[in-house]
Amino acid sequence: MEMRAGKTLLAAPLLALALILLPLTAVYASTPSFNIPEAYPTKAGYYIGESVTIYVKLEWSDLSQNYTLDIDLYETVNNTKVLDLGSETIPGAGGSVSGYKELTYSSLTGLTDEPGTREYEVRVIDTGSGLLVASKKLSITVAEASIALSVAWDDASGDRQIDVNEQVTLTCFITWAFVNTSKTDSLYVSVDGGQEQLVDTVSITAGSGSAQKTWITAFDSSGVHTVKFTLKDASGDEEAVKSVSLTVGQAAESAPVRASILDLVKQNIYLIIIVLACIGAAVIIAKYR
Repeated sequence: MEMRAGKTLLAAPLLALALILLPLTAVYASTPSFNIPEAYPTKAGYYIGESVTIYVKLEWSDLSQNYTLDIDLYETVNNTKVLDLGSETIPGAGGSVSGYKELTYSSLTGLTDEPGTREYEVRVIDTGSGLLVASKKLSITVAEASIALSVAWDDASGDRQIDVNEQVTLTCFITWAFVNTSKTDSLYVSVDGGQEQLVDTVSITAGSGSAQKTWITAFDSSGVHTVKFTLKDASGDEEAVKSVSLTVGQAAESAPVRASILDLVKQNIYLIIIVLACIGAAVIIAKYR
């Protein structure tokens, strides 16, 4: 009897503790939560003044009521709000609800006014409580315009040895990135520091791109010749320059060799005459011996 009474006395407080913890467990299990696993700009870099698109993935779980969320973009350095991205209503009434939503915010302005990389944070605020329920950091890179030239050449024979007066084809490749407006530039060429001549106009499109222009020439003298390509904007300001050095006349080396043999004969003419005289005398002596 005493043992049974002891068990009864022990079970009573355990039952009371269970009754207290059970509601708390239920409340904890149904606590709603929000999360942003991904948030990023859709491009690795932007040109100055370009509009930005940001992708955000919003997840939630254990909702038991509807929620209205404000989504904002903050600059982290100054902790200032720079854009109101909008609001989202997340349905959750009627039970424990979980899910996610992919959000895309396009044509965002004011984020690319100057070059550099800036840190931002997407923040999600519950409008009912005013509490921050989720956040995710991202960075936006803005780059200055870049235009570069490169040059390739080929001679008419294809042997990579340029002869005097042989036709040479030079191809100038123009590549650009982070250009903020479309425009028309002009490509010029000069040889050995001489007068520039127009090769062609080049259509530079906003963003990134490439083009190529061909120029054909020939050189009337041997030696090293410098060909310079210059890209200029509508105002005549240089935007890119590329020079290439071409050696002309290396293939024609047989003539100098023949000339050097003749020079050798002239320089030793008296020695040759003496040798020939000795040979002649030896022949005569041998004949009359």
